Amino acid sequence: MTGCQHTHRSVSDWIRLFEYVDDEGTVLASCPRAREAWSQGLGLWLEHVVGCATCREVSRAQDAFSDDHLDCPECRGNLDVLYQLLGETEHYEPVTLWELERAERLLEELAPLSLEQQMKRVLTEPFYQQWGFVQRLLFDARAHWRRDPHLALERALLAVVAAEELDPDSYSAEWIADLEAKAHAYAANAHRIVGCFGDAEAEFQRAEACLDRGVGSGQAAARVFSLKASLLKDARRHREALALLGDLERFYQDVGERHEIGRLALQRAEILDFQGQPALAAEECARASSALDPGRDPQLALIARKNAIEHLIAAGDSKHARSLFDQLPPMPEPLEELRRRWVEGNLLRAEERHGDARAVYEEVRRGFADADLHYNAALATLDLALTAHLEGGRLHEVRLMAEEATVQLTLAGAKPQAFAAQRLLLQATQEGAVTLAVLEQVRRRLATLQPS
Repeated sequence: MTGCQHTHRSVSDWIRLFEYVDDEGTVLASCPRAREAWSQGLGLWLEHVVGCATCREVSRAQDAFSDDHLDCPECRGNLDVLYQLLGETEHYEPVTLWELERAERLLEELAPLSLEQQMKRVLTEPFYQQWGFVQRLLFDARAHWRRDPHLALERALLAVVAAEELDPDSYSAEWIADLEAKAHAYAANAHRIVGCFGDAEAEFQRAEACLDRGVGSGQAAARVFSLKASLLKDARRHREALALLGDLERFYQDVGERHEIGRLALQRAEILDFQGQPALAAEECARASSALDPGRDPQLALIARKNAIEHLIAAGDSKHARSLFDQLPPMPEPLEELRRRWVEGNLLRAEERHGDARAVYEEVRRGFADADLHYNAALATLDLALTAHLEGGRLHEVRLMAEEATVQLTLAGAKPQAFAAQRLLLQATQEGAVTLAVLEQVRRRLATLQPS
């Protein structure tokens, strides 16, 4: 970059600073607050050193945090990458940061292989048996839960295999057990999303067994049980789910984790909506919006606002829903943008703008079908049927859409209960007895059977 009279610090250069941080004469020997921050993790230590005059003076003498580097956009950009790495790793040692930085290349090497081949390579080649590589797999798994749950499952299962091969002399057996628990929980969540509840339950049992061998970290347990609450929710075990969410919220309040409290509020909102309390669900979404940190997960903050609008529509408050929707920007992810458009269609229908709603539903139905999300496509098709009925009871069109939704449910591998509900609608259309109440009942039943 022009104007800078120094060699830029790369991510590797910043990481290298940590290798000798506890040597005599460093900031740890000079500043008690630096020692306290170090005991809580590299991220907090780094934040302290950057802002502490005493530590900066010692660091300048060691050519560590010079003003030239901290004022340089390129050097600061690489420092921000290091902050990201620190946020993704849980074993605070320089070696794991090196591993995490190199993990992207290892994933690229495995990409052309099948899952079975990837597992074989991880089991036989030691350089895949690294903490940072496991963390990278889990980071990818989390990123694909909504985009591609089958890929998320593969990443999590590979992470389980890699974690089981970690050397306890290098990372400690207790830390490895917590990482295994996380991997099993991520696999369980992917199973839940694709509707395999039995497999999800088995993975959670494995995760809890690993926690028993772990360091006893409340954070590790909270991560596992917050995902298990989603399984309880989808399995309609609402009382158990709400009790677990209450326990988790008390934990996060004790440790001051407002962002995680926001996540829990979103889960609670879904349960309230399932229980037929959309107004209370909207209030929980508003609570989530105030607690979530957009800097940590900007997409989740947008989803909270989108969900609030959906619940307000269901509660019959279309005026409030419209005011919130008009402030909602397009979603960064294509599928989330499709879901935002779906909400717009529901709002237009609630405002009795049926022609506009129909156009949006057609777009949404095609988008989900093209993405092979056939269950969503079936629900959007039923929304079209509802709109056609509202426009004047066009029964022939409703019958065609009901038949198309059945095909989409078949492609989605829907549960038997979903087909039982759909048969009620098909029979009504064949007998010419379809009503708005029947359409709404079937649409609502299918929505509750959809894995989230």
